[in-house]
Amino acid sequence: MAKLRLKTLKINNNSSKTIEECYSEYMDYCKSIGLRQATLVSKQRFYAYELLKHVSADDKISIITQKKIEGWINSMIDYGYKGNTYQTFVIKLKAFLTYCFTREYLKEYEIKIPNVVLEKKEIYTEDELKKLLKKPDLDTCLVGDYRSFATVSFLVGAGCRSTTLLNVRVKDIDFKKEMILFAHMKTKRQVNVPLSKSLKLILKDYIETMNLKNEDILFPKLDGTKMSYDTLHENLVNYFKHCKVKMRGVNTFRNTFATMFVRNGGDIYRLKLLLGHSNIKTTERYVNLLPIDFKDDLLQYNPLDILNKKKNGTSKMKIKK
Repeated sequence: MAKLRLKTLKINNNSSKTIEECYSEYMDYCKSIGLRQATLVSKQRFYAYELLKHVSADDKISIITQKKIEGWINSMIDYGYKGNTYQTFVIKLKAFLTYCFTREYLKEYEIKIPNVVLEKKEIYTEDELKKLLKKPDLDTCLVGDYRSFATVSFLVGAGCRSTTLLNVRVKDIDFKKEMILFAHMKTKRQVNVPLSKSLKLILKDYIETMNLKNEDILFPKLDGTKMSYDTLHENLVNYFKHCKVKMRGVNTFRNTFATMFVRNGGDIYRLKLLLGHSNIKTTERYVNLLPIDFKDDLLQYNPLDILNKKKNGTSKMKIKK
């Protein structure tokens, strides 16, 4: 009983910490265990733009209760939020609160991740891609538009994540071997992917026109420094408006790449290598969310249809007894 009383007393004392203090400590902890910079940015954005919609930075950490979390989820459902939106919110919140439970800033309680039906991923249509991939007139276009054209070409031709794209340097493009090195991956592994012939021509022209050197970032800001995701997004929004195409996210290009690869006959094992997934199950889940109709492909290998085709091609089909 003494242990319980002491622990309860400790939690009560720690509960006086503010949400801002706890989250600041949590971010320091995440940095210390080696989480990727992109993950740290994502966690900071969650705090600033999502969590602080429901609480104030100066509120005590004890204000976040199980009942309050359930109320937040129900409000998101009532307001028509997509399932993956409030599911992701709870996943990120649970990670933060698990840290608080471990540090005894809060008395531990159960946080259930909502079960949702995941929606099919969006992709860009071929007509939209044709507009986006039309090379601008270099004599009249802005530098930003030409860079955005090359950026879109890279995303469509390589299928990489936006964070990977922003870290590619000129030296990572091997024109002789026709390979691209992705040194900055979500899985922290380096991956080599093939450089398509079309993308090879576009990049050669782009690098020469932009006068980029071997150590330069491939898609930098105008001053040559590394571009942030927000800047990339803003640039592409402007380019989409110029091309009269609806912008549906930067990573939608990755969905488009995977969808077109499978539709054109590519298999899931090669797709896994191109997407840089470390586990085939990740690729399987990814493909299941793509807007792909496998009906025609599956019917192509239907045993009954194949047997009937053989039957129609011969005078009579014989079955061995």
